[in-house]
Amino acid sequence: MISGTGACTAPAIRRRLVAALLLVLGALVPAQAFAHGTLRSSVPSAGSRLSTVPHELRLNFSESPELTFTTIALIGPDGATVALGPVQIASDARRAAVAAIRGALSDGTYTVVWKMAGADGHPIPGRFTFTIAPGAQGFAAATPAAPAGEAGASVTAPGRAPPDSHHVAVAMTDAGAFDSESPLYVAVRWLLYTGLLVVLGTVVFQFAVLGLLRRRQDPDSPTVLPILMPVRDRAAAVGLAGAAVVAVAMVLRLYAQSYAMHGPERVLDGSLVISMLSGTVWGWGWLLQLAGVVIAATGFRAATGGRVTGWGIAAVGAASLAFSPALSGHAASAPQLVPLAILADGFHVIGAGGWLGSLLVLVTVGLPAALRLDAGARGPAVAALVNALSPTALGFAGITAASGVFTAWLHLDAVSALWQTPYGQTLLLKLAILSVVAATGAYNWRRVKPTLGVGTGAARLRRSASVELAVGALVLVVTAVLVATPTPRDLTLMGP
Repeated sequence: MISGTGACTAPAIRRRLVAALLLVLGALVPAQAFAHGTLRSSVPSAGSRLSTVPHELRLNFSESPELTFTTIALIGPDGATVALGPVQIASDARRAAVAAIRGALSDGTYTVVWKMAGADGHPIPGRFTFTIAPGAQGFAAATPAAPAGEAGASVTAPGRAPPDSHHVAVAMTDAGAFDSESPLYVAVRWLLYTGLLVVLGTVVFQFAVLGLLRRRQDPDSPTVLPILMPVRDRAAAVGLAGAAVVAVAMVLRLYAQSYAMHGPERVLDGSLVISMLSGTVWGWGWLLQLAGVVIAATGFRAATGGRVTGWGIAAVGAASLAFSPALSGHAASAPQLVPLAILADGFHVIGAGGWLGSLLVLVTVGLPAALRLDAGARGPAVAALVNALSPTALGFAGITAASGVFTAWLHLDAVSALWQTPYGQTLLLKLAILSVVAATGAYNWRRVKPTLGVGTGAARLRRSASVELAVGALVLVVTAVLVATPTPRDLTLMGP
């Protein structure tokens, strides 16, 4: 048991550490770095018919593009790639990317295929066409690009060597088949979210469920005491397994993001990966996640050895993990109230972990431990565990709902966007599945919980809780799709 002084000091330290983490997130992440970049205009403009042969492509974005992640390819009427110069930032506009046309052009329709990312690291691809009319002026070979630094020329970021046009075209073509909305990337995010829920659910189970169980324990009745220590140790092992799942998902996610950003030929380019991690909000979120998983795993490892202080360490790591997805999702691109959007996203993850994650720990650890007791103690032990879980799950479900409503309000332009946009339709699907989870929970509370004192009650609870968890896993799949779907506000910013 923890001494009286430790019991007071440890929670206070944890609260201060979590508060400091939130302050750091709010202070270090600039609001202007969050909006997803979009193409505002171009020269030549989309759909234009030119009477003069262009010598340069100029793309004007809604934010300053990161050259490391910005590629432009020009495809001719015959499907061949036209040679371009390196992508550069225009000297007269920091939000414009330019590339000199070095190959010879002819009349016909050309396709410009581009991909960019701003500081948030979210890859935004696009394409448009323009047509060169027969007899247009300037059909001689294109003029070479002016040296950087001259008047009207462009500048390249120091120390960065932009790829040649052939590699750009290959990367653009391949990346078009794999991006943040691809099924494999969705599967990686689902794995990550599953691990996060296990980690958070384990911490909540330890501090909220078992904590409430200890406070309710009657000193004269030893019914529950025999299950406390084994459950706590086994829960720590489950949390450690969840941290391992997060670690694996993080490696896959880093590879997937580099593939989507840089293409297959440069997916393992160390300099590009380091630049992505150090120079984007997405990278900062990944590094925060790395720190969180290391801290959480260290804490769980200590807790499995019986050291109570390990749980406090695991809680700090879990808090870091809870807020890390916000830096690579819609919260980081919110058009307004960015700090509140990040807080809401973090609490949404915490709420889901405290609700479904703690239920998972109950089913996999708590109930088996209670059912190993003597026949006369099983029913009361199961009832005590469930009675401690019920208010915990209800409270965290409320946090999930409240933060979800705020997030929906932040990203939806109007109520009609719920059924008129892909984001709204996916959100409605998530809400529909969540209603099944809630209905299953209500069934457990009204019909199964009163039977826990009899022999069949525990078996019924395990079956219904397993259904609830299976449907919850489906919710995570939809969530993994939702976080990569452009919001209605994103679409408004993109324009027609």
